[in-house]
Amino acid sequence: MFKSKIMLTAFLCSLVFVLPLSVSAHPGRTDSNGGHTCRTNCEKWGLEYGEYHYHNGGGSNSGSSGSHSNSTSSNTTPSSKINQPVSEPKPKIDAKQVKADKHLKSARILYNSKDYKGTIKELDQIYELGKNSNQTDLLIQSSLSAIYQLAENAFDQNDYSKAKSYVTYIKEYKRSSKLINQKADVLLNQIKTNEKIEGKLSDATIARDNKEYKEAFKLVKEAQKISNVKKTKTFYNETVKALTKDAEMAYHKKQYKQVNTYYNLLISVTTSEKLKTKYKMVLENMEEEQLLRKSFVLDSGDLEGESLYTHLIDKKNETPFNEGVVNDIKSSLVEGVKDTMHFIYNINIKELFKGGKQDAA
Repeated sequence: MFKSKIMLTAFLCSLVFVLPLSVSAHPGRTDSNGGHTCRTNCEKWGLEYGEYHYHNGGGSNSGSSGSHSNSTSSNTTPSSKINQPVSEPKPKIDAKQVKADKHLKSARILYNSKDYKGTIKELDQIYELGKNSNQTDLLIQSSLSAIYQLAENAFDQNDYSKAKSYVTYIKEYKRSSKLINQKADVLLNQIKTNEKIEGKLSDATIARDNKEYKEAFKLVKEAQKISNVKKTKTFYNETVKALTKDAEMAYHKKQYKQVNTYYNLLISVTTSEKLKTKYKMVLENMEEEQLLRKSFVLDSGDLEGESLYTHLIDKKNETPFNEGVVNDIKSSLVEGVKDTMHFIYNINIKELFKGGKQDAA
């Protein structure tokens, strides 16, 4: 029995050397070294594309002649790798994105230098390339907001032409947001309103400079109907001041026609009752002076200077006479005594103290 087991073991061992081995090999011819570069289904065989390997463990340094055989039935075992240069695929360059990045960089530089329209022009190039991003959109809206601020600044400085050019740009730009467009609309309406007011005030200024005060007030009231802003109020007050000055000057020069026109106009445009009463008294005094001049053929100089008349009505002097006394004297006189009236208006008060040219009594 023991002998039989020994013989069976020997028989089985002999089969190992006699029967061919089952191998797994992939197709492809080998070179003189017994190897080749994998080009087909490399991953399936556990190789990388372009990897050089040997079949049957062959190699240039192998001592076995069998290692140089081209048999495809032998075992395929990758051994050492020969580092041959393998051309890797070049990365694909997106030319449009490269251009877009350059435009974005230029846009940021322009924005920092406050050239907002130039910024938008650069960013538009990115949209045309189809490479816009959130950064592009945000920078567009920031530039539009900055342009709107420039419009407001110009408006505050009464530079309506510049302000209008800015808001018009915003309204015409196709990528303006709804919010910035609404703000531009409001400001544009304000600009148009102020332009109308400016036109009225400009014409009113010309009329005022030409002493055509009635026309000036008419125009400024039309401006106030458009919008009673600070500018119209200021202009109105300045016109009243100029009219008052000219009215007083006309009264001083005894230009009665102008005095009548100016003071009646002041009464119509003044809201203060106190001032209206004052202006009416001026007109009454003027009428009295006109009556005296007409009745006694007096020159304007007779009603001024150091005459007895002016001395008597001067309430600041120490003489115990007043305007009532003068009026009593005037009412007691009758026509035909013009010499006496000339004496009153022409005699200097100092001459009376010396005795005068005729009896003061």
